[in-house]
Amino acid sequence: MPGSYAAGESELARFACLSAEHRSLPEPPPDLEEERLLAEEAVRERAVLAEAAAAGGRAAGWMRALPLPEGHWVRGALADAVAEAMSTLDPADADDVGRTGHGGVRETVRETLDGLVYCLTDTLAHLTPRQQAGLVTVVFCVRDLPRLLAFEPWATVHHGGLLAVCAVIDNATGTDSLPAGGRTLAL
Repeated sequence: MPGSYAAGESELARFACLSAEHRSLPEPPPDLEEERLLAEEAVRERAVLAEAAAAGGRAAGWMRALPLPEGHWVRGALADAVAEAMSTLDPADADDVGRTGHGGVRETVRETLDGLVYCLTDTLAHLTPRQQAGLVTVVFCVRDLPRLLAFEPWATVHHGGLLAVCAVIDNATGTDSLPAGGRTLAL
């Protein structure tokens, strides 16, 4: 018995030495091309998210100017929810396995966006058909953007999905502030 214990201890010591040697191997050099691509993607992501925030701000401003009674929910809380949702979009708030997540938008903001359907009758009576279509388009686009972002974050940001929705929002409100040449970021 004592001999087998020593043999086991010797094997354990040899394993410990090999493990220590393995940990001391130098790290491979960084992949400069991969680092460059990741840096470019990060810059693009920040630019796309900034454009989304700007589109949300324009849409919220348009909503606040709608010919609704002073203090109307659409001009206040709903417009605020549109601006906040578009400025807090976060591609990291996703679950790649379950394709769920909130895209960075708080639950209370999502609930506010969901509320438009409940006040359509009172709201639409004050608006022209163009304004009605614009309001519904903006709110439903903004409401579903976090889901799109959570389902496919990389493609939504880097393949033009988010910018396409921003263009729809701008077209619905007539607030596109970009020159006649189109988007500042290629789709």
